[in-house]
Amino acid sequence: MAIDDLFALVDCVPTPIFVLDVRAGADPVYAHYNKAARLRLNRPLSDFVGRTSAEVFGSDYGQSAVDEQRRTIAEGKLRRYEFELPIGDELRIVRTTLFPQRDAAGRVFRLIGSAEDVSVEWIAQKAQQQLQEFGSEVEQFVNMAAHDLRAPMRNVMMLTEMLREDFVDQGDGKLHLIDMLGETADKSMALISDVLEHAMALKPQGQLALFDVADIVEDIRDILDPQRLHHFSCTSLALTGEKPIFQIVLRNLFENAIKHGQRDRMHIRCTVIPASGDFVEMRVEDDGSGFDNPGKLFLQTGEFRVDSGYGLLGIQRLIKARGGTISAQNLPENGGGLIRLTLPAQVLSAREGAQPLKRAAASPHARAS
Repeated sequence: MAIDDLFALVDCVPTPIFVLDVRAGADPVYAHYNKAARLRLNRPLSDFVGRTSAEVFGSDYGQSAVDEQRRTIAEGKLRRYEFELPIGDELRIVRTTLFPQRDAAGRVFRLIGSAEDVSVEWIAQKAQQQLQEFGSEVEQFVNMAAHDLRAPMRNVMMLTEMLREDFVDQGDGKLHLIDMLGETADKSMALISDVLEHAMALKPQGQLALFDVADIVEDIRDILDPQRLHHFSCTSLALTGEKPIFQIVLRNLFENAIKHGQRDRMHIRCTVIPASGDFVEMRVEDDGSGFDNPGKLFLQTGEFRVDSGYGLLGIQRLIKARGGTISAQNLPENGGGLIRLTLPAQVLSAREGAQPLKRAAASPHARAS
C-alpha cells in the first residue's frame, strides 16, 4: 500500500492518529496528522507535516513530546505516556501511545501514535486522592476528639457513683437527679464509643484477627441484656476477619431487635455459615414484632435510625464498603424480623446450628432456655 493510501485510510479513523518520520541525528517530524486529530485541534495539515512536536506546539509543551519520542526510538517498543497539551484555550492531559516501526535492518524509521484526551479521568483521580487525604485527616481528628472526650466522661461516671454511695434520700428529688446524671453519662459514653467505631469503620480494610462469633455475641448479650430477660443463641464459628466490624454490626442489630421487638422476652438467634469467595453469611432473627416495611429499611431516606449507634442505614454502608450485602424481611412463622448479611472472613472451624450461650449464669429474671 502506498503511503498516501495509508494516510487516506488513517483519515477515516475517528480516533486522533499521527505518523512521525524518524531521521538519523534529528528529532522526528510529522508525516501525517489524521483528520480526527486536526479537527480536535482545529488546525490544518500544513501546520504539522515536516515539523517537530516542539515546532508545532512550542518548546514549553512540545519538547516533552519530543523527549518521549526519543525514548520510544531508543527502547524500540510500544510506550504510553501522558503530558499537557494546549488545545484551544485550555490545557488538556493527553495520553499518547507510540508504536515504532522497523526497517529490514531493524532500525526504527517511523512512529505511529494515537492520542486520547484523559483530562476528566486525571481530574477525577486527583480529586479522589485529595478526598482520601481529607478523609484521613478527618478520621484522625475524630479519633483524637473522641479519645479526649472519653477521659472526662469516665470521671463524670466515677463522680456519680461517689455521690450515690451513702446518699440518704430525703425525698427532695436529688437522688433522681443523680440517677439522671449517671444515665446521661452512660449514654454519652456510648455515643463517644459509636463515634470511635465510625471513624474506624471508614477504613476499607482493618486489621485481621482470629475470633469466634459466639464469643462476640456473649459479650454483646452481657452489655445489652444484663438481667438475662432474653434468650440468645449463636453458631460457634472460628473466623479470621475484621473482628471490630462484626462487633459493630451484631451489637447494632441486637440492640435494634431488643428496642423495637415490643416484647419483654424474646429469642434472638444468630446463625453463621460459610459463603462463597471468602465470605460468611449471617442470619440475625428474632420473634419480636418484625418490621413495618422491610423493603424501606435500607433506602437512603434516613427514616430508620435508633436513638444511638449506626442504625441500619449506617450498617448497610459499612457492609457494602467491604463488598458485603444486607437485606431484611419478616418471618411468616412467628412474625419476627430477619436480617441477612454477608461479610468477608475466612472460616477455620464450625459447629452445626446456633448454640445457646454458656458464659455467666443467668439472673433469676431470665427466661428458661
